[in-house]
This record gives sequence, structure tokens and C-alpha cells, in this order.
Amino acid sequence: MDSSPNTQAIWRTAARDMFDLSWIMTTAAVSSALDIEIIRKLAVLKIWVDANGVHGGRAFWKKSHECYPFDPEKWLRKRNVSDFDTADIGALSVPAPSFDDLSKTISKSFSFLHSLNEEELIIANARGQDRPLVLQVLRDLPGGRLKDAGLY
Repeated sequence: MDSSPNTQAIWRTAARDMFDLSWIMTTAAVSSALDIEIIRKLAVLKIWVDANGVHGGRAFWKKSHECYPFDPEKWLRKRNVSDFDTADIGALSVPAPSFDDLSKTISKSFSFLHSLNEEELIIANARGQDRPLVLQVLRDLPGGRLKDAGLY
């Protein structure tokens, strides 16, 4: 598989993850409690941290070997059966969900990932030069859990 950012790579998707995300978004008691703004912000932060790594005290999240800017189309694309890693799909529910239905539900339910704000657009590019912004956004997350984590 060619891992260059300009090449359309085949991305295998765990059916279990798709099922879980679909369940979350189609279960009103759960989905109504979600903070879409935080989910979107965490999505771009995770991709940035995967691409660049981050330290916090003695903890270290090393950068991934494959680093790409955040691309909602990658995550929300229509998937075919061959795109899924089908391990454990039968254990999820009986009957097993349709892969087409899972793909459609994820694409529709997470369409808010297309609506990045100005700050998120910068972070989504996954550039190391944006580390000061990313560290500030991490410190400013609700609840202040990372405020005094000594991130660098």
C-alpha cells in the first residue's frame, strides 16, 4: 500500500468500531448528550498528536509512523464490504448489521466533521509548526484536565 498523502490508499475499517459509532449516534439517550463541538475538536487534535507527538511530564505520546492531515472524506466515505475488517461482526448483534447501513449511518451522523472552525482547520493540517496552538487548545479543553499537565 502506498502511504503517500496524494495516493488514495485502501483503509480497512473495523466493523466493530463502525457498529459502536453507529449505535452511539442512533441511540437518542446517548447521542443527545454528546457535545459535537468537543468531538470535532478532539478528532483534529488526535490526528495532530498522531502526526507530531506530545509530551506531558513523564508521559509521551510518540508520533505515528503514518501521518496525514485530518480529512473528513477519509472518515466519512462510502465503504464497501471489502473495506471492512469483519472480525467479530457476528458477535455485535443478530442479525449482523448491513455494512452499507453502517457506512451510511456514520457518514450522515458524523457529517459535522466537515464543519471545522478556523482553529480546527489549522490543527487539521497536522503541521509541527502549529504546536503552540495545539498545546493551548489541549490546555483549554473543558474541565481543565490538561491545564497543568506540563504539555510540550
